[in-house]
Amino acid sequence: MTSPRSAEKLCGPSPRVSEPLPLETIACPLCGETRFQPLFSQGDLALGVPGRFHLARCPGCGLLYQNPRVRADRLDACYPPGYPPHARDPDLSGLPPRLSPAVPWVLAHRLGYRHLPPVSLRWRDRLRAALRGRRLVNAFPPFLGGGRLLDIGCATGRFLSQMGALGWETSGIEADPEAAATARRVTPRIFVGDPTEASFPDGRFDVVTAFHVLEHLPDPLGALRNMLRWAAPGGRVIVEVPNVGGWGGRLFGRYWSGLELPRHLVQFTPQTLRAMVERAGGEIVRAFHKSKPRYLIRSLRFRLTDGSRPLAGEWILKLALELVLPLAEATGRGEAVRFFIRRAGERSAWYDAP
Repeated sequence: MTSPRSAEKLCGPSPRVSEPLPLETIACPLCGETRFQPLFSQGDLALGVPGRFHLARCPGCGLLYQNPRVRADRLDACYPPGYPPHARDPDLSGLPPRLSPAVPWVLAHRLGYRHLPPVSLRWRDRLRAALRGRRLVNAFPPFLGGGRLLDIGCATGRFLSQMGALGWETSGIEADPEAAATARRVTPRIFVGDPTEASFPDGRFDVVTAFHVLEHLPDPLGALRNMLRWAAPGGRVIVEVPNVGGWGGRLFGRYWSGLELPRHLVQFTPQTLRAMVERAGGEIVRAFHKSKPRYLIRSLRFRLTDGSRPLAGEWILKLALELVLPLAEATGRGEAVRFFIRRAGERSAWYDAP
């Protein structure tokens, strides 16, 4: 799936550590159960933060989460200098200059972006719109209300830049001060800190997004409660998380790239994410599974090598995965899932249909 952005963290980078980080035992982030079932311990396969990190299962609700985990006051040390999502030079120029006319056409006709300039489609663009329409509907937020958007874990602001080019009034939350400073080149409305610490007015935003962020948070339930509270009546919360119940998690186990220990504190399945959304006072109206070959190839690298060396014949594997991964998405076994969420009890709307 082509996403309008890819941002994968909230906590900011910290000085490199040379000794194992201190751990603490916690209660289940979903149901509060203090008992837990240890599953395995694993080192940091991606970035080499020293230590062993522990995955556990809650016997009450089934949530997978780190326990014990890195102590709360040292979680920033899980992000060494050069952490990839913040090390890249961000493109803050808005939408790609060679954007297919099919994209604004689908946005205007299916997602409410009526303010965009009218587009005349050639037959090839009409074909693209027909073939890619559903993916675009799942990739972009619907344009609602006054067009006020909050992105949690906005990193350096690339997604905010793209959404601003589509007419949104953008705001962001980012815990890393350096990344937040870059995001302020896009909008001055950036809160630096954890989403549970922010104090936006109730109903302030028409859409609240958090892409690959909840799994990094020490209190994802509290963050979801705030997100739903900040959403205006009729607004939507859009969340994307890795899916430990997908093909990759089941096939590679402790070597699955989506584990990302110690940075991913919680490992969601569609069922446990739904339970957390409902406990926060929301309900899921639509879910979209997505997979990319690089997710599984990275997992295979962790399994066979140290994760840094390319595999022989990797391009052939990538081609094969391009052909079979749509089946994982269709059967609900994607590597990640994007959820469209509303407050519990709200009526359905036109944009809730895929």
